[in-house]
Amino acid sequence: MERKKTPTWVWVIVGVVGFCVLALVVLVGGGIYMFRQHVSANSASTQDVQGEFEKARQRFTGQQPLVEIQGTGKDDRQVVVHKPLETAERRTNLQSIRVLAYDPRQGRIVRVDVPVWLARMAMSNRGGLGRRRISVNGENIEFDAGNLTFEDVERHGPGLIVDTGDGRGGQVIVWAE
Repeated sequence: MERKKTPTWVWVIVGVVGFCVLALVVLVGGGIYMFRQHVSANSASTQDVQGEFEKARQRFTGQQPLVEIQGTGKDDRQVVVHKPLETAERRTNLQSIRVLAYDPRQGRIVRVDVPVWLARMAMSNRGGLGRRRISVNGENIEFDAGNLTFEDVERHGPGLIVDTGDGRGGQVIVWAE
């Protein structure tokens, strides 16, 4: 008996589909690996949290944060961005954006180390996200992303970006290194 030969176009389609599936698996796996390397969340006592936040704040004594959140109530919060001058030198040697956040309701402290390339991509307006927000203890504080660009962070350089909290013990501190 003669065996039918499979047309070449079928093998091309199978190869392309196989490549796409493999690329998707690598992309998802890489994303999970990266997330696990850069994010940690642990239970912590209030005393441990206070000590860790004070230690982080000591590094920035006397430094004005790039983004200041004023007001204490949910309705009277205002976000003020202290933009560096356009002529200020951009520091392109930043390595990471670090976040330290505490939610007393869950008793968890979260540490995030975001590589600069990822932070730059997240802050670009090309993603179509339009608005940005900071969430402290379940409260979302929104600000227009057009007010703060990654170039502003680079002009600000290494140092304090945000240091805020709420009346219920939630705290967030963000800095660039």
